[in-house]
Amino acid sequence: MKFLSYTALCLSLLFTLNTFALEQKYHEFVLPVIAAFESDDKAAIASLVYYPLKRRYPIPDIKDEVELINRFDEVFNDELVTVIASSNIDTDWEKVGWRGIMLNNGVMWVDTEGKIIAVNTQNTKEQALAKSLIEDDKQSLHSSINNFEKPVLDWKTAKYHIRVDDLGNGNFRYAVWGINKKLSDKPDMVLLNGDIKFSGSGGNHSYTFKNGRYSYVLQVTIIGCDTSPPGWLEVYKDDELLLSEDVISAVGTDT
Repeated sequence: MKFLSYTALCLSLLFTLNTFALEQKYHEFVLPVIAAFESDDKAAIASLVYYPLKRRYPIPDIKDEVELINRFDEVFNDELVTVIASSNIDTDWEKVGWRGIMLNNGVMWVDTEGKIIAVNTQNTKEQALAKSLIEDDKQSLHSSINNFEKPVLDWKTAKYHIRVDDLGNGNFRYAVWGINKKLSDKPDMVLLNGDIKFSGSGGNHSYTFKNGRYSYVLQVTIIGCDTSPPGWLEVYKDDELLLSEDVISAVGTDT
């Protein structure tokens, strides 16, 4: 009986390991990434990145290899370099459907062409930069809206300039100006207590702000096709769509 129990346990462990091990056919995409970090070769790492490399707003994205090398320590501190370099390809990496191959539950992502497509950590150097940029951002705004915890979206449509800011604890604020006005001008309208709603598993989501019978909906595109806009604005009166405008300029996505 003990032998059978031990055998069952071994089979169970073997099944678990095989279930979560990265398939051999994906090793060729991940091994060069690990090797580049093992050798601490910034140029090699930069060549393995898909650009632009997205950074958390308000930090600007990294547009090319030269910029990544110059800003390397913002993205990859010694701790993260060690984590990647010492990672076990069989147990620390996992293929997640169409999204790609992730390290340690999403610390970093690699696509099936061996390109780094996302780094989801923010070290102390990048945090300090974000804090500085947020303070500069506050100084550029009208005094009535320069109090917030972090910026979320800065969008332009054909007619409007729109900002969404997080006031803290998920309290989202919507501010809008006519397209020809400055952000230092008083907003034409400010709405509080916006709701966020996610659509599916791709990251697409929306913010909805209410003003009596009117609803202002910001649809954020994370996953789309080549011709998809970064998002669009919808305005409703009750359930009637009054306006829909694509975003023509976008800074920031909050995910």
